[in-house]
Amino acid sequence: MNQELISHDGPGHRWLAERQVAGVKLGLERVKNLLKRMGDPQDTPAVAIVAGTNGKGSTSAMLAALCDEAGLQVGHFTSPHLVETRERYRVNGRCISAEQLDAALVHVRDCAGSDLAVTPFEVMAAAAYWLFRDLDLAVMEVGLGGRLDATNVTDPIVAVITQIARDHTRVLGDTLAAIAQEKVAVARQGRPVVMAHPTVTLAALRRIGLTCPVRKVGKDVQVQDVRIGGAGLGTQAVLRGRALSEPLQIELSLPGRHQLNNAAAAVLAYQEICAAWPKAWPDAVEVVWRLAEVPWPARLEVIETSPMMIVDGAHNTAGMRALAETMAERGKRWQVVLSVRDNRDPEPLIRELSAVSEGFWLPRMQADRMWDPHKLAEVIDLCAPHADVAVGSAQGCFEEARRQAHRSCGVVVTGSLYGIGEWLGRGEIVSPRLRRWLDGQAPQDQ
Repeated sequence: MNQELISHDGPGHRWLAERQVAGVKLGLERVKNLLKRMGDPQDTPAVAIVAGTNGKGSTSAMLAALCDEAGLQVGHFTSPHLVETRERYRVNGRCISAEQLDAALVHVRDCAGSDLAVTPFEVMAAAAYWLFRDLDLAVMEVGLGGRLDATNVTDPIVAVITQIARDHTRVLGDTLAAIAQEKVAVARQGRPVVMAHPTVTLAALRRIGLTCPVRKVGKDVQVQDVRIGGAGLGTQAVLRGRALSEPLQIELSLPGRHQLNNAAAAVLAYQEICAAWPKAWPDAVEVVWRLAEVPWPARLEVIETSPMMIVDGAHNTAGMRALAETMAERGKRWQVVLSVRDNRDPEPLIRELSAVSEGFWLPRMQADRMWDPHKLAEVIDLCAPHADVAVGSAQGCFEEARRQAHRSCGVVVTGSLYGIGEWLGRGEIVSPRLRRWLDGQAPQDQ
């Protein structure tokens, strides 16, 4: 994660970094004014918007891949980035160049002028709509919440709501009902909504007074015959249900049972886009093979196999639970390299990992706003007293974790995308998926 938002020495990136003084401020008035000055580029492409607590990045990546395979020109905007800001912007699976992004940021700067105090995320969302203005479809991942997020400025062709969990409670509310209500607000009256967590999100949709066609994972599509295994934690299943013309055999590049629910949501959203599009599209059975080629860096990514090393950006309780369940598929003796942002409570994260972890390795971090590793060690002593704990340099922690992994299940690197981004940027670990992204390779080239 490049916290300063500078990954290219250009005027647009430098201006974006300067905008950090604006901080994080939810609201739509500033970004709508900015987009109006830009000629409302968000009104040109069809838009699919994806909100949720966990899984929205993976789901949006799968949806973009399916639509790409169907022959559309597809832009995909996500957050956060790990090393380079341009990771947030992809067209048909390829990251845009730093120069393209810098030119877009300069245009946003010029339109904002000196009187519009836009936030960094508003700048990046506006740049996405500008970069995608001539494409067929923009798949937009919400940044925070939904109702007041800078991506929520269009009339989307479909809205997707992934899993809902307690996160960012100071901003979104401290109950699942309140959080869900913020997230379902990206839906529009009469437009289809795909729900991965309908027991929570259906009630929220009613509370905000929207009547929409709803497609539900678990009812319209069920995930069955799950198989997970092999060196890369290969994940396969069959999708069945009334929304499908025939059962779909799927294989995912993104491992884990939770990713199968994300895939089911992406397939349902794909079908809703097909139904709304003015021309015929390939049936889902013709495009689902692309789910086996969706690259999503640092999300249950197997980056080494001898010993196995997995990198996963889980940073809240629900995400860590999903990671621990996948780890348990291979056993319960893992070495964990852990970092945690200082705005997170590490105790529930560590408790989720404790049953599958044999040792914790806590590197000293260069990034600001990270938990001190010695204080993390105290929390681990309380929550996972059976586990070995060590604090050291990043290089030393990774070397020793690999050494110990030869007598256990492997190494898991997790807790914070900020920490993972720091280690990727310094070359302590290497993400093949991220490298291919930044080298400009589309999934079918890999």
